[in-house]
Amino acid sequence: MLLLAPMLLLEAPSLAQSLFDRPPTRVMIHNPEATEGLRNRTTITVVVPEDAGNALRSIVLRQLPNIDQWDWGQSEPRVYFGDYSLRGKGATGLASAVVSDLEGVLNIQLTPAVQPGQTVNVVFRGFNPDSSIYQWSTELLADGEDPVRYVGPTLRSAVYEQDPFR
Repeated sequence: MLLLAPMLLLEAPSLAQSLFDRPPTRVMIHNPEATEGLRNRTTITVVVPEDAGNALRSIVLRQLPNIDQWDWGQSEPRVYFGDYSLRGKGATGLASAVVSDLEGVLNIQLTPAVQPGQTVNVVFRGFNPDSSIYQWSTELLADGEDPVRYVGPTLRSAVYEQDPFR
């Protein structure tokens, strides 16, 4: 019996998880062209605090109930660092995105992970849906194995009707 005890302890599941000391709480969405049907450059901005204790590996957005789904576009997202810029272009290959239309979930993987003290901007190109207010809940995951999911703020973007006099 005493010989089996060390073997059982070795096979116990690991309780270690990747987490933040101080999770990111400043998460924003920007959509500079907020008219329905027009091409958009939707940007998700996340500020990772200097004392986060871990890098940011992924961002998950879940669209809250709405008649229309947001169009994140078909092309690969672009990423740039620093404060949000209306004309910020970014580079490809630093993030990948998987959209689940049925569930309204956008999963963004950042490669490499965003280090503490950095601000990351992820830019998507799509088209604005019909006029309405669109909202998403956010989750932030730290870099590493078995990350803890941190709930972030609710994001909101308004899309307006076409102005016939424009």
